[in-house]
Amino acid sequence: MNVKTRQGKIKRLKEHSKKSVVIVGGGINGIGLFRELALQGVDVLLVEQGDYCGAASSAPSRMIHGGLRYMENGEFALVRESLHERNLLLKNARHYVFPLPTTIPVFSWMDGVFANALKFFGLNEKPAKRGALIIKLGLSFYDFFTRGKTTMPKHRFHSKKETFRKWSFLNKDAVCSATYYDAWISFPERLGMELVSDAEQASDSAIALNYVRLERSDEDSLILKDSVTGEEFSIEPELVVNATGAWIDDTNQSISKRTDFIGGTKGSHLIIRNDDLYRATGDGMVYYENAEGRVCILFPYMGNVLVGSTDLPVVSANGVHCTPEEETYILESLKYIFPSIHIEREEILYRFSGVRPLPSSTSATTGQISRSHSCQVLPANEARSYPIFSLIGGKWTTFRAFGQQIADQLLTELKQPRHCSTEQVEIGGGKDFPETLFEKKQWLNAISEQCQCTDSRAEILLARYGTRATELAEFLVSKQNRPLLSHPDYSTGEVRFLIEKEQVECLNDLLLRRTSLAISGDLNLDVIREINDLLAMQKGWNQKRKELELGNSLSYLEQYHGLDYKTLSSRLSTQQKQQPVAASELTESLAI
Repeated sequence: MNVKTRQGKIKRLKEHSKKSVVIVGGGINGIGLFRELALQGVDVLLVEQGDYCGAASSAPSRMIHGGLRYMENGEFALVRESLHERNLLLKNARHYVFPLPTTIPVFSWMDGVFANALKFFGLNEKPAKRGALIIKLGLSFYDFFTRGKTTMPKHRFHSKKETFRKWSFLNKDAVCSATYYDAWISFPERLGMELVSDAEQASDSAIALNYVRLERSDEDSLILKDSVTGEEFSIEPELVVNATGAWIDDTNQSISKRTDFIGGTKGSHLIIRNDDLYRATGDGMVYYENAEGRVCILFPYMGNVLVGSTDLPVVSANGVHCTPEEETYILESLKYIFPSIHIEREEILYRFSGVRPLPSSTSATTGQISRSHSCQVLPANEARSYPIFSLIGGKWTTFRAFGQQIADQLLTELKQPRHCSTEQVEIGGGKDFPETLFEKKQWLNAISEQCQCTDSRAEILLARYGTRATELAEFLVSKQNRPLLSHPDYSTGEVRFLIEKEQVECLNDLLLRRTSLAISGDLNLDVIREINDLLAMQKGWNQKRKELELGNSLSYLEQYHGLDYKTLSSRLSTQQKQQPVAASELTESLAI
């Protein structure tokens, strides 16, 4: 049996149930720590009850940023760390992380000086307007923290005339604007999957399993359940890490005792297709405050516009989705900054929402809750021989730093040395990524020649997979392959590659995380059905199982992303009218 398959990994765990570290939770915090420990040669197991990056880690603002706003709360150390990690990701994940020019519209010169001073010293928790002086101060600190460590330009201010020359849709009350640079990430869920793959390839003693649930503890063992087969098995850990995000307190209760570590907040975003709004971004992010002083963002994303976010306290992380009230809030914020742009509800292509795993707090406003990360430890006791390390906070930008800090803590407990730093370790398809236009052209030519495909097709694969596209290309030339009839930008071989190589167990793994079909607004009933047919064939499902999976997926898309049957049907009929291409023509147009 292949030890790298799901069945092979579970068989190994049954035969060798002792593990140095068990990480419960496959969001970006758990995955980042998993890679850190794997690269140090630690015997580590990661289990996730759903899919990797399937909850809050699939609902970020798609930004890799230093946290300009965090300085208002005095979190300068977090800003400095975030900027350092942002720069590392621009280098180590060049296939997915890119510079993002960010513009702040300014509506006064002196607003917020007194209010933000009180806020900095903890004497005021309400959102405050930010005038040019406050923004200038914050951006100057931003530049100071990255001095000599980044190739991106420093901030600059634009006069009112310059501002409206480029951002003509802006509210005419703006007095000027300021532009600085952060970064954005195209495929966060794919980057998470690559971190898992890199870790498992680096060490035979590192095992990761999705769709494995922590059921309970039994003295010194954890009882795990494989959701695919329904089978239970036990693991004896030396150390346990609780990386379940907003569910940390619930997880601790299932292992040991109820805790009160988390006070999460909900963030919702919209993907909107509106030509005026797209043009209004000016090819970068607009970072603005709405009428109440809350910060919002919008920027071009896969041909549409990503807008967000809300920041609402939640009692439970279960069933979180973007509500109609949140939609209205976000659309009203757009109306404030771009009053001449009208957006219809039908132009919302996709909604997504997640719960930030922030520390429990008594702050009157969610914006005052710390965005930093920390670890709470429940020591071993008479009931269990292992301590539990609970990971609080964290975000995409700082996952590596957080993982490194916790890994060092665990290595000390295990009395094992650190063998390497991950600061300069490239991730997945970022390894050997072409840096210059000449290198990129050489790479595209090589892939085109190998697979006998067009340069444009090779460029699509490079954008999706980075240099891992070479592995995909080798897979494709050895398989029967044709474009999907419902979405010719993908091929049948490409979907099979994802199923075989990236631990796909459910239809939504493909629609929501291994591809960008859902968030890009490209889903319709035909796409969903065709991909489900391919998945069923690869998994050997019968007709009943295939129909059940389709129904589960459609229900999930409607409940959590606002994609009901009517919407998906109307997209289908529109696409058929606009792209009446015969299947034979599709096959001829795309070699791989």
